Amino acid sequence: MNSLNNQRGFTFIEMLIVLFILLIVCAIISQLTLRTFEKIAIDQFIAQVSLDIQQMQTLAMKEHIYTVIEFYDDNSYKGFLQNEYLNPTFEKWLPEGITFFENSTIRRISFNKYGDIAHFGKLVFFSPNGRHEIILNIEKGRLRIIEQ
Repeated sequence: MNSLNNQRGFTFIEMLIVLFILLIVCAIISQLTLRTFEKIAIDQFIAQVSLDIQQMQTLAMKEHIYTVIEFYDDNSYKGFLQNEYLNPTFEKWLPEGITFFENSTIRRISFNKYGDIAHFGKLVFFSPNGRHEIILNIEKGRLRIIEQ
């Protein structure tokens, strides 16, 4: 009987305090991880749009044809070769949470057979992390990406 009184364990309240601290730490880590993954997905999307624009420009120069990328209100965009609007080269959808700003200064990007851009301006996208712009300069269509 004496040996039972000498053994001490944790009380129920001490266990609850430790579990509460662990719960708070896990919640903070999961939020940081979620935000990091969202940022990575948005960065990948912006990079993909830039690559698609460069692909259509390169295709225009290589094949000596006109190419077009058009952005739509249903959060999609398509790439077309010279006057083949019924048969897009590619069709892509914007990821969930990213929307195309309908008042962007450019909705249709077209390249002539030399790879020069016909219209310049900026594409604007909104995401939970803020505003993202892809700026297209005249002629060879150099791209700049701005995040706000």
